[in-house]
Amino acid sequence: MKFMQNNNPLVSIIIPTYNRAHLIGETLDSVLAQTYQNWECIIVDDGSTDNTEEVVSAYVDKDSRFQFYHRPDTHKSGGNGARNYGFSLSKGEYINWFDSDDIFSNNKIYSQVLLTVENNVEVLTCKWGRFQNDKNEFELKNLNIYKHYNKGVDLLEKYAVYNEFYPSHVFLVKRLTCMKAGLWNENLSINQDGEFFCRILIACKSLRHSADSYVLYRTPTLENVSSLKSVKQAEHLVISWKLIEQYLLLVDKTKFQNYLINAKNHTFSSIIKKYPEVIDENKYFYKTQIKNNLFFNKLTKRIIKKIF
Repeated sequence: MKFMQNNNPLVSIIIPTYNRAHLIGETLDSVLAQTYQNWECIIVDDGSTDNTEEVVSAYVDKDSRFQFYHRPDTHKSGGNGARNYGFSLSKGEYINWFDSDDIFSNNKIYSQVLLTVENNVEVLTCKWGRFQNDKNEFELKNLNIYKHYNKGVDLLEKYAVYNEFYPSHVFLVKRLTCMKAGLWNENLSINQDGEFFCRILIACKSLRHSADSYVLYRTPTLENVSSLKSVKQAEHLVISWKLIEQYLLLVDKTKFQNYLINAKNHTFSSIIKKYPEVIDENKYFYKTQIKNNLFFNKLTKRIIKKIF
């Protein structure tokens, strides 16, 4: 290993979990397999009713770097509260937020920490891909955003240009940057990662990409595909993008216009058929989309009338 003793920063891997007893073992195995050794892994249970504690306790008994906690009532229920509690317990100079069903490549932490030692970097990324059942059957995405950036906001600009993104477990983030940006918004139940990492990237002054490591995102099965399941989630999706819009417009009033329009178009389409009352409550935010939708509906009716 190339690190000197004083350049061997502790990395805190923080994992919220809820009823993932059947999946979390693979996730923790990928942590245990890391070639970088100076890590702690803090697993915070958010009220599981399965045998998650039994599964995780076996890893705690096997390796003291694993720690298991239950989210206290001082933090709101949900992944964000568990993440924030995990952060309060952590001691690492760098933080890796990780979900309880995803996978690291063996050199993920090593490769990224090596870049921090050489460059004193605030945020690091790596490649990513998807898998469903077999972690050995995956395909890494070939993205334009795979590169170094002088500032995190430069990556946000490329999000807008290429319509690409990084999932949360790609990032290794300096602890001080997390504190500067603020922790997870415990009032959001959807798109919390988009809102959180928007703040992280705006706060970040140096970003490097690890080209030889990766993470895998577990693609949900059809019956578990993430979708809006309630009015509350639809409302929270709108709130998250209102916040993101405010952050980005403070950075630059013109660079992110297309990015925000695309986001509004996508969320409008997701919400309008199932929860139109949420769109009605946010008429000003979606004024362009409402206008376009009315025009499309009128045009469709004219075409149908003409045909029949």
